[in-house]
Amino acid sequence: MNIVEPILFQCKLNPMTTAICVPGSKVNTVRYGMLETFIHNVARNALKAGIVPGNIVATYFTDTILDTACALGLMHVGAATVSLRGPRSVPGISPDCTLTDVAGAFPGAASVLSVDQSWLEGPGAAMPVAAGGRGDDICRIILTSGSTGISKGVAFSHWVCGARNAHYMYSKGPRPAHCARFFCDLGFSTSPGFSYAMSLLSRGAAIFFLGPDPADILQAIDLYEIQGMATSPYGLGEFLKFFEGDSAFETSFDHIICQGAMLSRQLSQRVRTRMCQNLYSSYGSTETSTVAFGPASVLEGVPGAVGFVQPGVTIEAVDPVGKVLPPLRDGVLRIRTGHMANGYVGDLEATQTVFRNGYFYSGDVGHLTAEGILVITGREKTALNIGGDTVSPEFVEEVVGSFSGIQEAAVFAANNDLGIAELTLLIVPSSPIDETALRRYCGQRLPPSCIPTQILQVNALPRGGQGKLERQRLPEIAATIAKAP
Repeated sequence: MNIVEPILFQCKLNPMTTAICVPGSKVNTVRYGMLETFIHNVARNALKAGIVPGNIVATYFTDTILDTACALGLMHVGAATVSLRGPRSVPGISPDCTLTDVAGAFPGAASVLSVDQSWLEGPGAAMPVAAGGRGDDICRIILTSGSTGISKGVAFSHWVCGARNAHYMYSKGPRPAHCARFFCDLGFSTSPGFSYAMSLLSRGAAIFFLGPDPADILQAIDLYEIQGMATSPYGLGEFLKFFEGDSAFETSFDHIICQGAMLSRQLSQRVRTRMCQNLYSSYGSTETSTVAFGPASVLEGVPGAVGFVQPGVTIEAVDPVGKVLPPLRDGVLRIRTGHMANGYVGDLEATQTVFRNGYFYSGDVGHLTAEGILVITGREKTALNIGGDTVSPEFVEEVVGSFSGIQEAAVFAANNDLGIAELTLLIVPSSPIDETALRRYCGQRLPPSCIPTQILQVNALPRGGQGKLERQRLPEIAATIAKAP
């Protein structure tokens, strides 16, 4: 089955129901009847442009509705789509064609088509030929978050996308499964944004994305009585600021899903007090989809907990030689699911490194409890060596983040004039910070090697599409601050 067929079926059943809403955009709201028209018009324009089944089509759009409609239309005719997050190429991926609504975005590049709202206009009649692409044919290439600075492409077939949709319907419990109006601020180009869109549209629900002005979604939450939300800890913190700052404003959220990074105990408690009691933590990756999920009220009692391992998912903590470790013993986490990817597009070396023996080696370090809770204690590649001690930056950041007046924290290691590695701390304060008190606080809770030598205050930390911290940029930011007069 072509992954777009269930969506077209919902278009026939619910033509007047809201399908996609991007407050403040050119179209703003798309009903299912309109969506059907858009899909068929994009499909016709794609075929006229010479796009054929099996082609890889890259898209770079500033308009989310245009991006979503083009992706659906292209997948319907059997093309594989990849949403770019900027006007740049991705190693290993050579698209047959690139569609964009940004003039001059790809100077000198071949096969670039300028696309505007006219691609959505027309009679919208179904094509006389059947949809192209189905089963094991590739329909979507999703870019990883690129936390190392380089994104990788992960290819998915129609079958795998359908299997992920089916898994979603039970793996996150009844609230998300029956939600009719859902807001995702992670963007359609991200793995969760695409997955939520496909799952919701396949069952006739409505998905909401951020528009040009993020403030517009606040009115939509009340106007449409949006029931659920998916966001990163960073995004959740930004929404919390608004709701804590205006006690008269109430939310209609039945549930909130937080993913992409660790949900701190402090953020969890404040969100459940002010915004929504049904707050959930979700853990997974582009390569595996969601593999652990659980209520924040339960997980916050276990430091580092990200969720209960889901049915049909195998997660093991292993030592350096691949031996499975018992519960509560930290090791590198390897994951296996029935709908995981099997490699990266055009990158055999990276594929062989992390996809081995039927498992995906996530690079996260952690363990399982006897109750099946997955606990993350750090990352293999982010571990720092300070004076011979192995330091988890995530652990230090969690402690620093619990200090009053600190909104966000990030640490990195750099050598001093003597060549000795020291920790530098970047903080985003929400109120004036007493650095002496902060150092004393760290000294009471951290080993001596984990106490930051330098503390720098910044307005924001660098983050990627899913709110993940871009650690490779921290030294550059610190150096810029040091040069400032």
